[in-house]
Amino acid sequence: MRGITVNTVAPGPVDTSFYHGQETEDSAAFAASRVPARRLGRIEDIVPLVAFLASPGSQWITAQTIFINGGYIAR
Repeated sequence: MRGITVNTVAPGPVDTSFYHGQETEDSAAFAASRVPARRLGRIEDIVPLVAFLASPGSQWITAQTIFINGGYIAR
């Protein structure tokens, strides 16, 4: 075993200039309304997951797509 894991982090709508460059105010407001917290994601919502996946604590997690979106797709 080489200790290599491969996972995908799939964030929902995140409040960044990249996201807003592709969206209108109305579409961003609609996306925020689809999340139980009624807001877009933030970078600081995503970073802990990525840090965990890069840590030894995630050695048994591989070949996964992890949707991190505040429940956006659950509704």
